[in-house]
Amino acid sequence: MKYLALFTFLFCRLTLIAQNHSLKLVGKYQDYFGNNIEIRSDSTFSYSWHFDLEASWSKGTWSIKNDTVYFKTIPINDTLRYKNNDGKFVDSLVLSDEEKPKLITTPNTIGMLSSGGQNRQPCPDKLFYRKDKLFDINKDGKLITKKIRGFWSKKKWDPWYFKQPLK
Repeated sequence: MKYLALFTFLFCRLTLIAQNHSLKLVGKYQDYFGNNIEIRSDSTFSYSWHFDLEASWSKGTWSIKNDTVYFKTIPINDTLRYKNNDGKFVDSLVLSDEEKPKLITTPNTIGMLSSGGQNRQPCPDKLFYRKDKLFDINKDGKLITKKIRGFWSKKKWDPWYFKQPLK
């Protein structure tokens, strides 16, 4: 009975530590290169990227193992209904321009001309979390911490996402 009580105590303690770690992670993050990630307590996230006249957004779920946050992008699709050559209506899925799926009967040619949309700039698959910062991980599994030169100037910027203060 003593061992069962000890096991239960340790299991609950580890569960609370993991939950506390996840709660610290929740919030809005940005970097100096137009990327933004909002990590929510319900294990969902939203990602956006903006640069000049281009933009991209994604949504999905996240999970954490040790200090690595894994992102799974879930595409949002519209149903495009059109007549085929036989005159029959056919449904097809297309990436949505908006966050709520809808039925469309004519292709959105304005959306095709747009310089923004869903998943045009991919969300990272995983990031490393440490002290309210999210770090990219290179192909060798090492954190990217070396400053990166900006696009228009010789100034170098931190490559990680930093947590935005609560408003």
